[in-house]
Amino acid sequence: MGWFIAQSLAFIIIAALIGLAIGIWIGWLVWGRRAKGKHAAEKAAAAARADYAATAASDAGAETGSRADDGPAEGDPAAGETVEGETVEGETPDVEPVPALAAAATDADTTADAGPTGADGTPGPDTDTAEDGAGDGAADGAADVEVEAAGSAVVAEAEAVARRAAETEDATVADAGTESPKTPEAPEAPAAPDNLRRIEGIGPKIAAALVAAGYPTYAAIAAATEDELREAVAGQGIKFAPSAATWADQAQYLVDSDADGLQEYQDYLVGGQERRAKFTENVDYTDVDEIEGAEAKAAALAADEAEAAAAEPEPEPEPQDLRRIEGIGPKIDATLKAAGYTTYAKVAGASESELREALATGGIKFAPAAASWADQAQYLADGDEDGLQEYQDYLVGGQDRAAKFRKNVDYTDVDEIEDAEAKAAALTQDEAKTAAGGDAGPEATA
Repeated sequence: MGWFIAQSLAFIIIAALIGLAIGIWIGWLVWGRRAKGKHAAEKAAAAARADYAATAASDAGAETGSRADDGPAEGDPAAGETVEGETVEGETPDVEPVPALAAAATDADTTADAGPTGADGTPGPDTDTAEDGAGDGAADGAADVEVEAAGSAVVAEAEAVARRAAETEDATVADAGTESPKTPEAPEAPAAPDNLRRIEGIGPKIAAALVAAGYPTYAAIAAATEDELREAVAGQGIKFAPSAATWADQAQYLVDSDADGLQEYQDYLVGGQERRAKFTENVDYTDVDEIEGAEAKAAALAADEAEAAAAEPEPEPEPQDLRRIEGIGPKIDATLKAAGYTTYAKVAGASESELREALATGGIKFAPAAASWADQAQYLADGDEDGLQEYQDYLVGGQDRAAKFRKNVDYTDVDEIEDAEAKAAALTQDEAKTAAGGDAGPEATA
């Protein structure tokens, strides 16, 4: 039992000693770091005081020498008098310590740090070991190197930031001097509505309905189909429009500014509707709408029909090469001509359904490009070769692309590219140009 108690006491004492040693070691580390910081601050303060004292002494010396050369000026103090900030012979200037004194103070600090001295002036034994002193000196040197390195890094970073800011400012000034500010393009003003009542069969109510439905001009009506116009007025609550079949034709005369042609066509019409006999341009029709009596109207109609029947038919134009229309080959060309579509003008005046019906009559049921034939034929009828070429560059095998055709985009003729990947790349590039709405290289066609 006694042995166990002795062992426990020994263990407790050893643990206490170890803890004390660790505490002393930690305290020594903390004290050493604080001392290093204090020494560095004292050195910086001493250097600053030395610089200030040197500057003050040189300024005072220069001023004193100048006065000695020129003599006492009026209002200057007499010899032996003191002025604040100046000294006279026999007095000590009240200034900060000069560099020599600062150096002496620094040396004194260093000596104090080194330890006590003996009676003969030789250094006495240091309380720390030689190994600890060497460690402190190395730590001070490393700290100074780290401070200098950190200062150099900060200065370099500041210089780099200043250079980048100057370069950015110079670039901004250069851009401002070379580029003129872009003014946003003003949106196009909507077109002023035309007088739609010039079209026979359109009164104030129908005119207002068409404008509200998005058909405010002659050109818009001329480009619309009968079904589209009937749907437009029906959407505004008008279900009865017997003359809608002729509105587009009348509007086309107005678009072309053909007043005589419009007058003749309207003379042929009866209440805006076509007569039983087909309209013939070389017949001078009576304007039946201006005749009041029913019998007189019937007589006028009969006379006009007889005149139209007796009139010599216009000579049939020579058949034209429909194969210039992309998507029409020799077989379709022959089928269309057999159905009466022998010229570009006739194809341009036909609807897609009429052209497909003509092909079906000839036994052709597959014609994927038929939707674009009328538009291509219109370019040919107008003699617009450049417009036809650009539109055919846009087409791919005679068919429209996914992106809508834009006249201001120069399309790539994809039909002339053989590789599938190259075709796909050209189509993608052209679609990007079309989406941007800018002028670009030719867009793909088929």
